[in-house]
Amino acid sequence: MEENGLIRAVVADAGLLLPEAGTVGLDKFSVDLWMAHTDEEYELAAERGGRVVCVEHRGKDVGCAVHHLGGLTKSQIFFLCRRVNFVGRFTAGKGTTCGEWTRVVNGKGEKGFFKANPATGWCPVRCDYCYLLGVPFGFQSLALNVGEFAQQVARRYEIGGRKGRIPIINLGETGGLLEWADYFGVPELVQAYLDAALDAGVRPYILTKRVMPGLRLKGVHVGISLNPALVMAQISFGASAPGELLDFLADAKVQGASTVIRWGPVIAFLDREYIGLAEAVHERGLGGGRFTVDLLRYSAGHPVIRPKDAVPVSFGFRAHKWQEWPSRQLMHLRKVRDLFPGAATLTGCKLDPAVAMDWVRQGVIDAMPCACWV
Repeated sequence: MEENGLIRAVVADAGLLLPEAGTVGLDKFSVDLWMAHTDEEYELAAERGGRVVCVEHRGKDVGCAVHHLGGLTKSQIFFLCRRVNFVGRFTAGKGTTCGEWTRVVNGKGEKGFFKANPATGWCPVRCDYCYLLGVPFGFQSLALNVGEFAQQVARRYEIGGRKGRIPIINLGETGGLLEWADYFGVPELVQAYLDAALDAGVRPYILTKRVMPGLRLKGVHVGISLNPALVMAQISFGASAPGELLDFLADAKVQGASTVIRWGPVIAFLDREYIGLAEAVHERGLGGGRFTVDLLRYSAGHPVIRPKDAVPVSFGFRAHKWQEWPSRQLMHLRKVRDLFPGAATLTGCKLDPAVAMDWVRQGVIDAMPCACWV
């Protein structure tokens, strides 16, 4: 099960064996330890063989699994779970364009977007700059009970003072659904989540650094995180090659998906590499699409890649502690705009609205919050 020392054991919630869970792909996994919470779950798991542990209260699975898999840390354990609540609202972008430029999504007047959490924790690509590395998840996990997700995504939710159908749902905000599904070889799990959302009249949004050929993507909002090969080899060692990602996105566009390129995070002083990558984007007919420029924001746990001229963020997003000076951010954004003058929309991710609106007036970026919006 190991790849780059990531996973040493797979733990599964025995509730996945119940008929009403509506699981996808469970038989593809080799489970090292089952966590049962009822007598029925215990008996079902015992029939499959392997070790079964009865846990009285859900929520104590983390410590129990670590105890019974002595010597392993949480980061070495992967949890297959039966998710109870899939659909939520991301409102942690307060003070950024991710919050100020989005719509009201609940009765409290908070702005943001809708997300689902089929996967939680960092993904196998393990980018050094990923904010999920600084968020204390109990496990890296993947939910297999797609049937219950389908029921939840079809409900009507309060949006801006009235109840309605979710316009778009982000399937990758809390973890790497495609990356983990590719790691374990269960592409049918990704397709099941996409189909469940589409069947409910909701557009699913996926963002990936690993390609997954063969997906049916008509009506899906598809994004790739893209950087020059030189950069990806240093900070995203588990990602697919840039050319493979672009081919994947071009195929999605042909199928009828809306597409976006998450460009970056931008690393200074590599202009030649970015120019070459932009040429590859144009060659595939993707230069007139949507772009979100990712500017490095650094967490307290990863100061090793923090430049000396970084300053504390002004918006207090807990997983991001530092950012580059606004003048450097503007420099990066102008360079990307020059690379893609015909882009349908070009914006930044979690910019400070205090300066971003000036950049909109200058024509450097468009007044869109991020890649999570169509």
